[in-house]
Amino acid sequence: MKAKCKRIIGGKTYNTETATQLAGWSDRQDWSESGKFLYQTRFGAFFEFVYLDDASEESYEVIRPLTPDEARQWLEHNASWNPELIEQLFGEMPEAGSGEAKFTLRLPESLRDRLAARARENNQSLNAWIVRCLERCAAEEAA
Repeated sequence: MKAKCKRIIGGKTYNTETATQLAGWSDRQDWSESGKFLYQTRFGAFFEFVYLDDASEESYEVIRPLTPDEARQWLEHNASWNPELIEQLFGEMPEAGSGEAKFTLRLPESLRDRLAARARENNQSLNAWIVRCLERCAAEEAA
């Protein structure tokens, strides 16, 4: 597998050598090798690394930054056999059929930044972390 790739995208460095490989696959055939992997940087950003090394035609390496939601979808599509990893990164997922409501919450930017930092410390998405906080608060109220 080609493990070394570094790109600067939007003023940020994405480097397969310093990031953690979370999931992916590689395929080696007679004249080519290809792979598709999901990485997470030391600071919590996600990116996809795709490569093709075809001795007879073309070769390329692509790094594509992903939002946390895109990374979760990537894992659901490419690593569905590992639900523990998905929940470790993004928190417990609701069971199919359970009701969810979506609404907009306006927060001061400084509060959002503090909450996002706490979520990153817990290796969770901001949404998953806020839901957990609200669940704890509701449980305390009930007790």
